[in-house]
Amino acid sequence: MTGTSSGWTRRGFVGTLGAVTAAAASSAAQPLWAGAIAARNANDKIRLGLIGAGSRGNQLLDAFFARDDVIWTAVADVDDHHAEETAARIKDRTGLTDVATMRDYRAMLDGDTVDAVVIATPDHWHAQPTIHACQAGKDVYVEKPVAHNVKEGQAMIAAGQKYNRRIAVGTQQRSSENFQKAVQAVQSGALGKVFWVQTWNFENISPTGMGVDSDTDPPPHVDYDRWLGPAPLRPFNRNRFHLLFRWFFDYAGGMMSDWGVHLNDIVLWALEKDGPVTVSCHGGILTTEDDRDTPDTMQVVYTFDSGEVLTYSMRKGNGLKFNGKSYGILFCGTDGSLMLDRDGHQIIPDQTILPYGIKLVKGDRPTRTITLEASEFKAKDDGLPDHIDNFLACLRDRDTPLAADIVTIHRSTNTTHLGNIAYKLGRTLHYDPKTETFPGDDQANALLGRSYRKGWELPEV
Repeated sequence: MTGTSSGWTRRGFVGTLGAVTAAAASSAAQPLWAGAIAARNANDKIRLGLIGAGSRGNQLLDAFFARDDVIWTAVADVDDHHAEETAARIKDRTGLTDVATMRDYRAMLDGDTVDAVVIATPDHWHAQPTIHACQAGKDVYVEKPVAHNVKEGQAMIAAGQKYNRRIAVGTQQRSSENFQKAVQAVQSGALGKVFWVQTWNFENISPTGMGVDSDTDPPPHVDYDRWLGPAPLRPFNRNRFHLLFRWFFDYAGGMMSDWGVHLNDIVLWALEKDGPVTVSCHGGILTTEDDRDTPDTMQVVYTFDSGEVLTYSMRKGNGLKFNGKSYGILFCGTDGSLMLDRDGHQIIPDQTILPYGIKLVKGDRPTRTITLEASEFKAKDDGLPDHIDNFLACLRDRDTPLAADIVTIHRSTNTTHLGNIAYKLGRTLHYDPKTETFPGDDQANALLGRSYRKGWELPEV
C-alpha cells in the first residue's frame, strides 16, 4: 500500500495478515460513518480493536482483560510477531478463536467489527489512526502524549468533534483517587497561595544509555516503511525502533513528552490553567554517549498568566532523588507544600519566620501562625483500572464525562511540545494558550507542526 490517507478503499490493505470478517468485507462501499456504534443493550459486549501491539499495548490489554464486558476482535501492528503474539494472548486469555491480525489498521475500521479502538503506537502514529477511526464512526482510547506535535492534536480534536466521537487519552493519573485528592487540596486553598511548582524526572544512565547501533536491513517480519509512516525516510536502526523510538524527535519528544506530560497535566489541572504564557529551556545531550537526538538534561521554566512558575527538571546523568523521589510534583504555597507521585501524597505545613536582617532594621515583628495540618495519603494504584472503567462507561452512556478527554490532555501535551520548541530555538518564547500560537514568532510557529513524507500526509478533517 501507499501511505495515502485520502483513498479509503480496500485496495490499500496489502500487508493484512488475517482476514477481516465477512461483515467488514461487505461494507466497503458504505459511507465512513456506517460503522458507528449502534444503541446497545447493557449486556452486549463492547468490541475493541488494538492498534499497536507492543509493550504498552499489551499492558493495556492486561487492564482490559479484567473487564468481562469487552471482546477483542482485531489487532494491528506493523510487526507481524507483535500482532500474532498479541492475538494469541487474547485467544488464550479469553477463549476467542477469531481475532483478526493485520499490518494496516484501516482494515479493522472498514466495517462493523469494532466499536472502538485502543491506540498504543509510537507518538508519530497517534494522529492518523485516531482521525481515521473517528471518520469510520469508532470511538478512541489513545495513549499519551496526544500527538507528535500541536497541529496533529488540533486535527484529532477536530475529527472527534466533526464525527461526534469520544476520544479518551491514557493519562490514567486523572482517574486515581490519589491525584484527585491532591488536586482538590491545591484548589481548596489549603496550601495558601500556590505560586511555585516543580516537576521532575531523575535517573543515571550515563554514559552509555542505549548505546550506539549500526544501521541494518529491517527484520523481514516488519513493514518498516509503514512504521516510519509520516516520519522522514531513514535506514532501519534498532535504536530508533521498538521502545527506543521515544528518544528521537522524528517520532516523539524524549523524556519531556514521555513523562513530562503526566506531571504537567496534573499541574494544569490543579492550577486550572490551559497553558503557560512564557517558556524557556536550557539543557542538551550532556551525559550520554548514545544515538539519541533528544536531550538527556533539561530545565524548562514556564510562567502562567497570573504569575505562577512551573519548572520541569530532567536529568539522565545523576539519580539523586529530590526529597526521596526520582520523579514527582511539588506544589508550594504560602501555608504549606504538597508532594505527589503515584505512591501517594503528603501535605507539609510551612511556618513563617522573621529574618535576621528585617529584625535588625525593623525590630521584633509578629509572624503569621499557620494552622495547616500535616497529612498523608497512600495510593492503591496509578489510576489505570478506574481509567479503563471510565472509558467503557462513556462508550455505553455518551453523557458520561471522560476522565481525560482529548481537548484537556491536548493542552497538557502542548506544554511538552513548548518545552521542546524552546529547547530547539534556545530562547524564551511567548505563547498564547487560547490561539495555541506564538504571536508574531514565525520561527516558533513553524515548529507547531511537521513536514510529512509524501503519501503519508495527515488526513483532512
